[in-house]
Amino acid sequence: MKLRELLLLGELKKGKILTNEIGLDNEVETAMVLEAIDIENWSKQNQLILTSFYALNDLSEKELEDFFIKMCQIGISGLVLKTDRFIKVIPEWFIELCFKYEIPLIKISQEISYEKILLTIYEPLLNAHAHTLRTYYEARQRFNRLEKQFSSLETIMQEFYQIIELPFSLKLLDKEIEICEGMIPTDAIVLSRESLPQTDFMKNDYSLLTLYAQTDSKKRYALEIAIFNNYSLNCLLLVYLNNQQIKETDLVIIENAIDALQEKFNTESLLKKERYTRLNNLADAILQNTPRNPEELDSLLQEAHMQSKDTYQTIVFSTKEMQTQLMKNRILTLLRTLKKEAIFFDQHQYSAVLFNFAQSEGPITKDQISRLMVEILAENQQVTFAISQAKPRQEIKELLFECLDILNFNTSFYNGPVVSSEDIGIFKHFIRENQIATLQEAIPLKLAQLAQTDYDLFETFYCFLQHNRNYKQTAEAMFLHAKTIRYRLHKISNYLSIDLTNPLQMINHEIGAYIIKMRRQANERNQTTTR
Repeated sequence: MKLRELLLLGELKKGKILTNEIGLDNEVETAMVLEAIDIENWSKQNQLILTSFYALNDLSEKELEDFFIKMCQIGISGLVLKTDRFIKVIPEWFIELCFKYEIPLIKISQEISYEKILLTIYEPLLNAHAHTLRTYYEARQRFNRLEKQFSSLETIMQEFYQIIELPFSLKLLDKEIEICEGMIPTDAIVLSRESLPQTDFMKNDYSLLTLYAQTDSKKRYALEIAIFNNYSLNCLLLVYLNNQQIKETDLVIIENAIDALQEKFNTESLLKKERYTRLNNLADAILQNTPRNPEELDSLLQEAHMQSKDTYQTIVFSTKEMQTQLMKNRILTLLRTLKKEAIFFDQHQYSAVLFNFAQSEGPITKDQISRLMVEILAENQQVTFAISQAKPRQEIKELLFECLDILNFNTSFYNGPVVSSEDIGIFKHFIRENQIATLQEAIPLKLAQLAQTDYDLFETFYCFLQHNRNYKQTAEAMFLHAKTIRYRLHKISNYLSIDLTNPLQMINHEIGAYIIKMRRQANERNQTTTR
């Protein structure tokens, strides 16, 4: 209760305000009779001090200054000074100190007892507290009923609106959920934001927003509360006020609503975790431990709602690097937009998504993934996506291992951030037979020496192969004159002892060049990862 409101009640109406309007809007929560100057040991914030001037009369100027400084530091609401038969007039210098330190001073005559003054103060305070407590327990009972009924978010917030009778907006930004009730300004801008001090009834952090609505050019006010929970990473409640004054009863209603929301969020989080575990186990059983019995496989697919279409495809990405782990949910969310029917599962070092679609829809392509993941790939150069071929139901067991082979190959022979089964080509046979190490033997000896001794010449040869052995296109790609390219390739031909027009010789050296290039790219990438 504010001091000016108390001064209109009971015995306090007989008091005389000696400091004009100073501090009359101070909050008063408690009162205390003080007859000693060690106020720091007995008093607290928002307390009204009752004392006689006799207790302060013999203090030195410094002691009085210290007394007033302590009152300011504590946050005393005001002084009620009672005169007695020895001291009937409060000195001007004392009143000046009250003005200086902005401590409201109320003079009470000696006929009024401290008991009557305390009763005047505590009766409305106790009534206000009783009203607040009644509001708290009534709101708690109503929300408890909803919790027992496992009510939806919408039902909880409708109950909240009926109790508080103020417009509100609840936003779960990461879930794209917004629940609103009442007349909410749609074009309001925030002029200021002020943190509210904690009270006995507050567990959450509140901010008082001053808003400006452009449609009617009026100021409005709202309470903003960030609700931290396991279900939504960005949950915000805005309650729009009728004026700048914040009722304690509104705060206890909001606190009860937040408790109900937290309970709902905890339930949803547990259900989400259970669904995740169940679906993760299902996907693992389908992709990694694929049953040989077709009926058992059909049963698993049916349980996962992945049996309605005739074609399956898998995309896998490595999660070994910490940066990719932090992006995992973003990546999975994007991947699941590619096809309607999708299920994923996580392993220690990778995540896999299985898609089910009609053959007529066409498979997911490398270009689709590259476009979809353009921001992810720009932020994280270590992530690699492996795309399987599209296969019928009876070949589901091959999908995951095909992708893992691609990731394994890309670790040793880097072929880009998005790699399909077609990109691996003949190399898949080396992977399946665990013969990746023997690929080094497929590199012609002189070509390997050229890459080690003169990498610029090797790059010219590699670029020549990439551009269909076309001199002009190679020159344009390397920003060199065509004669320079011809000179270099003639030099390479002599060094390698090959005929650049001989198809068989060129095939062997082309395979070798791609192996060298991919191995070098993989080594550079691995070095970047370990830095």
